[in-house]
Amino acid sequence: MVAEEETPYQAKLSVQKILGDHPVNTTESDLHHNIIKSAEHILVEKPVQLDLFEENFVDVKSRESYQILGQIFDTYWLIAFKDKLFIMDQHAAHEKVLFERFMKRYNDRSITSQMINPPVVFSLTTEEQNVYKDNEEYLAQFGYEIEDFGGGELAIRGIPADFSEADPKEIFTEIMDSLCIDYGKNTPETIKNRIATMSCKAAVKGNNRLNIKEMEKLMDELMELENPYNCPHGRPTFITISKYELEKKFKRIV
Repeated sequence: MVAEEETPYQAKLSVQKILGDHPVNTTESDLHHNIIKSAEHILVEKPVQLDLFEENFVDVKSRESYQILGQIFDTYWLIAFKDKLFIMDQHAAHEKVLFERFMKRYNDRSITSQMINPPVVFSLTTEEQNVYKDNEEYLAQFGYEIEDFGGGELAIRGIPADFSEADPKEIFTEIMDSLCIDYGKNTPETIKNRIATMSCKAAVKGNNRLNIKEMEKLMDELMELENPYNCPHGRPTFITISKYELEKKFKRIV
């Protein structure tokens, strides 16, 4: 039960419900009459990861129903939708968008290249030279245009267009490391893992401020995915907190 303690605030209070209700005016004395018993609710009480079947939040039809409230810690976005508060990890969300887009283009053989000038010069070890020669065609399918200078040096002149904002040397290093570790194992699973790593390296990072327009664009891209609720490495893109849980923490529900 809510404690019946004296309070120094006897003035009339204006209470704004957090998620979508209209402001209501009330006095402290009648706040207790608004308390809701938890037994009357059957709602989620803890932040949970969304799954595909729980909510139609990320859906074209829901576009007009949610409200982007803002960014916190330069990493997470707060979004109100119906009676829930959604918290989105911008890195995980962007990583999933890049991964799904690139996987589709890889399977469709429609990957395009972005030319870079000046080219990035990359030095290979003896082991890496052998791995590179065995995987030249594979790297070309990923959108790389590479000139072999000989002597263990490569000039990367074209990179996958979908990852053009990322550090080309960092991503290529990751791919070469993967090719060396899984030498001769270009299976569908290893290919997916490499694309997931490339997507992770290219995605917007935490502690990176985005504006509302950038956020809206990312949300629109998420809505095009079949399963936007976790990144390719399994981390959630969203968690959700119900209105019920918020009201319980503020002791409006007992």
